[in-house]
Amino acid sequence: MSSTTDEPSERTLTAIGVGSALMQIVAFTAVGVVTLESVPYGVAVGGLSGAGAFLFLPWFLSLSAATEGGEAGLGQAAKRIDRAAGPGLFGLGLELGAIAALALGFVRGPDLLLGLPAALAVAVGVYLAGSALLGR
Repeated sequence: MSSTTDEPSERTLTAIGVGSALMQIVAFTAVGVVTLESVPYGVAVGGLSGAGAFLFLPWFLSLSAATEGGEAGLGQAAKRIDRAAGPGLFGLGLELGAIAALALGFVRGPDLLLGLPAALAVAVGVYLAGSALLGR
C-alpha cells in the first residue's frame, strides 16, 4: 500500500483475519484448558472466538479504512456496511459469546450444555441488535 488512505486489499484483510483467528483460538483454548481444566470447553470457546475474529476483523478494518477517506470514503463505508455487515456483526457476536461462555464457565463450571447455547444466544443477540442499529 502506498499511503495510509489506501484501502487494504481483500487478500490482506483475509490474512489479517486468519492470523487473528489463530491467535484467539490459541489464547481462548489455553484459558479454558488451564483455568477451567476442561479441554473440550476450552476448544469450543477457542473455536467460537477464532471464528468470530475471522468474520469480524476484516469487515471492521475495511470499514475503518473506508471511513478515513473523507466524504468519498463515507460512500464507500455505506457500501461496506450494506454489503458485508451480516457476517461482520455475527463475528462480533461470536467473540462476545466466547467471552460470555468463559465467564459462565468461571461461575458455573465448564458445562458445554450451558456454555455453548449461552454463547450462541449472545452471538445472535449482538447480530440482531447491530442489524437494527445499522438499519439492515
